[in-house]
Amino acid sequence: MIICNHSSRENNLYISLSSIVNVNKMATNLKMHEHFGLLLVFLGATWLGFGLYGTLLAANRLLLANVPLIAGKELLIFPIFYGLGALMLVFGKIELREALPGKNRRR
Repeated sequence: MIICNHSSRENNLYISLSSIVNVNKMATNLKMHEHFGLLLVFLGATWLGFGLYGTLLAANRLLLANVPLIAGKELLIFPIFYGLGALMLVFGKIELREALPGKNRRR
């Protein structure tokens, strides 16, 4: 009579799967508003980059022949990108001001 004991295999599989699941549940010392601040800084810098790209595109229109310069509603692009980008960047920095290094994160 042959008796197969598969419990050791099942236990090893369970241990390996549980270790994979625990890797995804890493602890963080950042608070929710600090995550939000990082996101705002990233989005603000991205919007400022889009504004800079639009400015350089508009400046290159001067170099091309028979291409009209920007006017009218196209001029709203610059305050939207620069203004919202700067606001998001500053608000993100305000949110991150509390993220001090070290154990005691108090002033």
